[in-house]
Amino acid sequence: MAVKQKSVMAGSDAPAKGDKPPETPLTRMLKRIRRTEEFPSISKYLVEINQKLSLCQEASDASDLANLILNDYALTNKLLKLVNSAYYGLVAGKVTTITRAVVVLGYERVRLATISLALLDHFQGKAHTADLKETLIASFWAGVVAREIAGSDGTIDPEEAFVCAMLSQLGKLVMVYYLPDEYQKVVDWVAAHGHSEAKAVKAACGVTYEALGTAVAGQWNFPDRICEGLQPLTPDDWRGRRKAPTQLRVVSGFVKALGQLIEQGELTGDDRKWQTLLDRYKDRVKLSRRKLQTLVLDSIDSVRRHAQALNFSIENSAFIQHLARGCETAQAQLPDVKAEASLLPESHSHQLTDGLAFKEESGDPAALSPKDVILAGIQEISEAMMADYDVNDIALMSLEILYRALAFHRALMFAREGDGRMMTIRFGYGHNSGELAHKVGFQVPSGRDLFNLSIASGKDLIVADAHDDKTVRLLPAWYRTHIDAPAFVFMPIKVQNVCIGAFYADRHQAGQPVSEEAHRYLSMLRNQLILAVKYRQGSK
Repeated sequence: MAVKQKSVMAGSDAPAKGDKPPETPLTRMLKRIRRTEEFPSISKYLVEINQKLSLCQEASDASDLANLILNDYALTNKLLKLVNSAYYGLVAGKVTTITRAVVVLGYERVRLATISLALLDHFQGKAHTADLKETLIASFWAGVVAREIAGSDGTIDPEEAFVCAMLSQLGKLVMVYYLPDEYQKVVDWVAAHGHSEAKAVKAACGVTYEALGTAVAGQWNFPDRICEGLQPLTPDDWRGRRKAPTQLRVVSGFVKALGQLIEQGELTGDDRKWQTLLDRYKDRVKLSRRKLQTLVLDSIDSVRRHAQALNFSIENSAFIQHLARGCETAQAQLPDVKAEASLLPESHSHQLTDGLAFKEESGDPAALSPKDVILAGIQEISEAMMADYDVNDIALMSLEILYRALAFHRALMFAREGDGRMMTIRFGYGHNSGELAHKVGFQVPSGRDLFNLSIASGKDLIVADAHDDKTVRLLPAWYRTHIDAPAFVFMPIKVQNVCIGAFYADRHQAGQPVSEEAHRYLSMLRNQLILAVKYRQGSK
């Protein structure tokens, strides 16, 4: 009986058939993070960018990415400031629209730049916490250095290297930001046991920073190559017992190891520290000691300039102080680059500039008036026109300028279909614009509604109260059903007396949608688009 009873009791301790396995510490952490107030919003934003656009670039146009970015006014201005810097030297100081940034730089570069800015903005919100701020600065520094290494490597994309290296500390950022109690356990464990932080987080919380960061990056739909790049390099990787790690993972690991030496204050002018790190990665990272020291030395100014553009203070940062001290001896061993540069003859036709220096003359996009935005946009359209841009891209730029300059609720571009009988919404910015594109339109001519009257007369339609009884009777059913904005402006675009399309923009409150002065500048913007269309027709 005793044996039988023991058997029954043993069976009762085992999980019943069909029971879920016990949750791991990582699973529990991810559940808690998802329940926090801020995580869903940043997740939705990053998933949209990563999933929709990285998988469907062929089916998307520049307005898809621009639409996501333009929803965040602060992010839009920071991205334009970044694009207009010497960081992107070929277009520095010339780009006033996200649309043109996408066209000039390409989807991937703008997408990755947007992701890095969005992440920095998100974590910067609580950067008054000392450890979070230090981790954020170290992450940003890692991205800057990885980008420079990738630029000379030639086998990986510099922007991708920037994001991957910046995300190498995502696990720690997430824990400090969302799980402060768990992070305090790690701090206490280090103090009590003298372990390294990597060992302490595993002992105190049952996870590694890398596992947590990779899991969150996966939830945000980062590409597999980025998630793989976050994995630490193991002895088996170096011994060739596994598939060779990607170059993206190697560069990210190298920069992370370099950053850890800096954080611990171990990277001094002692050449042995630099050389030991280089020897470990020598088969995959082709850098001389001197070149690495120069790169690290230059990174201080690069991070400072970048941080200034993002309104992020790095003053009194322990990481930057360790970095500066580590470079002191190295700097004494290097040639005085600034002194050598001063020996060059002065010239107005060329200049030497830091890699990430922001042009002061380009100004802060957030400080520009509506008039300035429109006039700058007209100049940009002129340059795009002479550079043989596609008319659709120029039309997108025009609509974005209109949308941004006057902060409309929504802006749409109507275009006449091939048979000439239908005017449909081709693309748009703002509320619900994606759903309306290619689905909403009207016949031309089809009656005496306000839109057809505007087209027939060639005059702009400005409606201050679309819900007024007299006005409602003149608005077509398609408009009341699908848009029904309280106030809007409709501006036909005519080429040789034929209406080929129209600007439309609205507001979510009744009242004059545009002032007389703003209307004049919008008319100039439309005329520039018409000129671009005529130029294209004449060049065919």
